[in-house]
Amino acid sequence: MFERPTTFPPYELLDEWATRAGDKTERLEKLYHNTRDYSWDPRTVLDELETKHGGIQVPEHLREPLGHLFSVLLWGELAAWNIAADLARELPDVDAKMAATGQVFDEARHFTVLREYFRRANIQLPRINPYGERMLRKILNAPTIVEKLYGMQLTVENMALAIFKRIAAANVEPVLTDLLEYIERDESRHVALGVLYLPKLLGRTSAVDRARNFVFNFELFLLTVGGGELLDPHLVALGIDHRILGVTVSKLHQQVTRRMAEEQGLPEGEAVRGVYGLSGRQHQLLTDFLHPVDRSRMSPAARLARGVFHEIAVTGARLLH
Repeated sequence: MFERPTTFPPYELLDEWATRAGDKTERLEKLYHNTRDYSWDPRTVLDELETKHGGIQVPEHLREPLGHLFSVLLWGELAAWNIAADLARELPDVDAKMAATGQVFDEARHFTVLREYFRRANIQLPRINPYGERMLRKILNAPTIVEKLYGMQLTVENMALAIFKRIAAANVEPVLTDLLEYIERDESRHVALGVLYLPKLLGRTSAVDRARNFVFNFELFLLTVGGGELLDPHLVALGIDHRILGVTVSKLHQQVTRRMAEEQGLPEGEAVRGVYGLSGRQHQLLTDFLHPVDRSRMSPAARLARGVFHEIAVTGARLLH
């Protein structure tokens, strides 16, 4: 089992820093320096974008659905900020600590700039839906570093990046569209932390730890699906195709896990031990069920099953409140 450090000062970090070698550790350290080199001031950027587009102009009929969607995203950024701070304190390797520290600054910037955007837009954010709240609390309170990093990199960051991409593509509001480009650039560094370091942590885990991580990951998956069902009408209102969003999430996850395997030098098609997720075929079947191309052509049995799933999701949300 991977143990958190229990002694301070951890003198072994000095030895590691003096003797470390290899491209991977240097790239982890570079993530920290890139955070500094490519940082941007949220207030300045938001002011410039408002001037460029003549202010924030969200159509009245899009204000409520945008608020519901960003209630999840904004609190997701705050959760990622807290999780990154935990990782910066608890990760045992100096290079990974530096990368996580850089992410703390990024997540703080994202949270504050998005909060300021909605303040200026005069859009009240509703309470986060119960599935999203449960998911974020579960990751925040995860008992191990592996689960925290896994939940943040392969669930929260992956899903947020996919949604940001689809919102930008829909061009819901010009200031927001341009602002999300800045946030997306930062997110690429966060993905790199998981790609470079998560396999190392998973390599230190036992079979019992990996089984526990599987259960943890499966619950996050169910919460994501339930939360997505509640957000579906708001995505439709914003002109975001939920089917395309689901495909984007799947592709990003597969890309990240493939890069992890490449970093480990594994043969093509072999996954990093302890990394879980749906196969491409499984995700396709799920997407076809949740977001069929043409609902009018669904079979009666499929339509009934889809209706039952919706009622279960709504009932589950009431129970979680």
